[in-house]
Amino acid sequence: MSKFESRVAFVTGATGGIGTWLCRQFAEEGVSVVVTDLRQESCDELAGELRGKGVEAKGYAMDVCDTSSVRGVVSQVLEDFGKIDILVNNAGVWLHPDFKENGFHPLHEMPEEDWLHIIDINLCGTIRVSQAVVPSMIAAGYGRIINLSSIAGISGLPGMADYAASKGGVILLTKTMSMELASKGITVNAVAPGMVASKNGGVRPNAGTWVGRNCHPSEVARAIVFLADDESGFITGVNLPVDGGRTIGPHGTGWNK
Repeated sequence: MSKFESRVAFVTGATGGIGTWLCRQFAEEGVSVVVTDLRQESCDELAGELRGKGVEAKGYAMDVCDTSSVRGVVSQVLEDFGKIDILVNNAGVWLHPDFKENGFHPLHEMPEEDWLHIIDINLCGTIRVSQAVVPSMIAAGYGRIINLSSIAGISGLPGMADYAASKGGVILLTKTMSMELASKGITVNAVAPGMVASKNGGVRPNAGTWVGRNCHPSEVARAIVFLADDESGFITGVNLPVDGGRTIGPHGTGWNK
């Protein structure tokens, strides 16, 4: 019997790189998976793949920037599955819609619609979904919440101040939520990826990390699954970097050979 058997995981941004690998790993552990993202078709496709692994899975189109969309989907999921044990706030973006035309912007030149767009998805989206899901976890006396932050939220990122600020906000939101919910049987942690390959991209050499390569999305997913485990119940308020040591300290010292 899997230690995850009978658990239900609600994943936002589920059809992206990290999200897809996470849903697959949850399915391998016997977790029922709620697949949410913007497009119903892609959600249904992934949910069908997961059902092929022998678990219950269903797709729901949801926009984390729309409170009515979020609350409507959460209500429907609670009706369909009966509960939500694990919430992974994975939905997020790091590039503006006009990036190909205009590239990066220093903060003093960044259009307001750009930084509002990034913060609304990454930070406010995490808040919206958490607000909708947490009451049912409190009622059940159990929950695992994992938010996706970023190493940019730890060290900053020139030209992407809005992204760094949004992910720094997620880190402190995680810590605050963990304090508020610890006595309710709910843990709240974050995972901070760095240098992650695209959904279908392979691991390649990368001098920007101490281990000398980039990260496969499945490696971030594994860290999330660990924090979602029943046996990780004494870990809360943590922001776990999955970055190949990128944020440890300076490179080019002669030791990273």
